[in-house]
Amino acid sequence: MPKPSTRPTLCGAHRNRVGRSLALALPRLGDGKLLDYGCGSGVFVSEVIARHPGCAVGYEPFMTERSHASLPIFDTLARLELEGPYNLITLFETIEHLSDEELGAFLNFAGKVLTPTGGILISGPIEIGPALILKDLNRSTLRGKPSEHRPLELLKAAIFAIPARRAENLKTSHRGFDFRQARNDLRNRGWETSVLAYGPLPIGTWYGNSQVYLWCYRV
Repeated sequence: MPKPSTRPTLCGAHRNRVGRSLALALPRLGDGKLLDYGCGSGVFVSEVIARHPGCAVGYEPFMTERSHASLPIFDTLARLELEGPYNLITLFETIEHLSDEELGAFLNFAGKVLTPTGGILISGPIEIGPALILKDLNRSTLRGKPSEHRPLELLKAAIFAIPARRAENLKTSHRGFDFRQARNDLRNRGWETSVLAYGPLPIGTWYGNSQVYLWCYRV
């Protein structure tokens, strides 16, 4: 009998997101090693290893769930330093949950473990533009709770791209995250960024899209 697959089964939307992430990450990996920072259950790590055995590890200090028990996922930065250096660090759907102090600590760590030509592939939510209205409705429906946004600030964010106030708890909310400000924050810390893609619509602009991919590198 064929050996059962150890790779997780993904829903359609998640599969599309993972596929897009792989398409952007693998050409930048080269012959080096990848670190998925904030990897959750390790789905992306699993997909990279399936294509490049032994070339990916994950960092996840909070979750204990794993998509497969044998995945190389660690919960200390000290261990990750021993596993490096890395050609590529991925930071998917995580930057919006980092405080200023945590972002600074992450960049300091990245500067230590990246190869001289390495960089960071970042994905983050777009919390401005018309897609925000659909996202807000979806979140409210799934949680069974009222919107986190005040009506006027939601309108301003969706129509005029004026970000809402940031959430009090960044770990549980995207409210008020502005990827444009995040790019400025990275630049002020010595890291430049370029936009690789917006999604899910292939329209070449953030307006109407819900996700952005950034390439981040030292200057």
